[in-house]
Amino acid sequence: MPLIIDGYNLLFAAGLVGSVDGEGSFEGERRALLDALLRVIDPKELTQTVVVFDSAKAPPGLPRVYNHQQITVRFASGYTDADEMIEELIRDHHAPKRLTVVSSDHRVQRAARRRRATAIDSDSWYRLMRQTRQRIRQQEALKPPPPKQPSTPAIPDSEVNEWLEFFGDIDVDELAPKDSPAKRSAPSPVEDAPAKSAKPGRKKLQPSETKEGALGVFDDAYLKKIAQEFFGDT
Repeated sequence: MPLIIDGYNLLFAAGLVGSVDGEGSFEGERRALLDALLRVIDPKELTQTVVVFDSAKAPPGLPRVYNHQQITVRFASGYTDADEMIEELIRDHHAPKRLTVVSSDHRVQRAARRRRATAIDSDSWYRLMRQTRQRIRQQEALKPPPPKQPSTPAIPDSEVNEWLEFFGDIDVDELAPKDSPAKRSAPSPVEDAPAKSAKPGRKKLQPSETKEGALGVFDDAYLKKIAQEFFGDT
């Protein structure tokens, strides 16, 4: 829900005003207030929160508008006071029925009610926000912790060694699918093996050059001759 906050009004209502420095500036108190708002405002509503301060006590050199961790901070430069600027913000707001105005100033509250916005005293709003955040923290503390995910137990080295001894060495390439890169890139032992040179003095026999009786080399004529000698004509 969008928020417009009367900064100095809330500063005094929340009891965050300490000693004013020598230049009459509330710079430290302003920062303390903004940090306190970060703790009580819903994080989803921070970007819709505007805090307005009177410009008379604005620190020199600070922009008239700046962001304090998503909270928009405005100094009422060019206005009589912060109330006048807040009235203008209420009048120009595109969704005043959803707007909450935090100020104890009756003039500001009347301007909010004319646009059907919600008006609330600064001290009441701050007390309500603290109670709300405290209740949320208590509810979160009561939530049971998320269940722990079961972890996979580590396999002892002794068991791993037993499996390795049982199966022996495993060729990883043999386990890869036929179309896997490992299979495709593996060199063929037949194609890539260097050709063995023939021993000098011996000629490799071709099928057409086979001789009868050569060990390990038999043609059809030789086989038929051996069959006739042992078994006769069949």
